[in-house]
Amino acid sequence: MKHQQVRNFFKKDYPRLELITGGGRVDQLTNLSKNDRLVFYQSIFKLTWSTIHKLENTPRHPYQTIIIEHYINHVPMKDIIQKIGYGENATNKKHNEALKSFAEIFKQEQIKNKIYPLLEFE
Repeated sequence: MKHQQVRNFFKKDYPRLELITGGGRVDQLTNLSKNDRLVFYQSIFKLTWSTIHKLENTPRHPYQTIIIEHYINHVPMKDIIQKIGYGENATNKKHNEALKSFAEIFKQEQIKNKIYPLLEFE
C-alpha cells in the first residue's frame, strides 16, 4: 500500500532527516561536498518540503493542510477533522488521498531534480 509507506516515511524517516539536516528553514541548509552522504539527506529534506508545498490545498482537497498539521505539527486527526470540516470517514479518505498525492509528486520531483537513488513508495 502506497499510502502506508508514505505514512511510515513521515512518522519514522522525516524526523530523522530533520535531525540530520538540522531541521529549521530549508533555505538555510548548508551545501556540503558532493561526496558527503549528508548532501543526499539534505536533498531529500528539501524535496519533502517542496513536495508538501506543491500539494493541493483547497477546501475540496486539503492535502497540504492534512500533511503539515498531522505529520509536521503533530496535530491529532480529531482536531484536523474539525479544522477542515469533513466527517471522520471523509477525513480519513482525504488523508489517504493526500499521502498518495505526495508519493506521486515526490517521485516526479526526484526525477526532475536528479536525486538518486529514488525513494519510492510502492
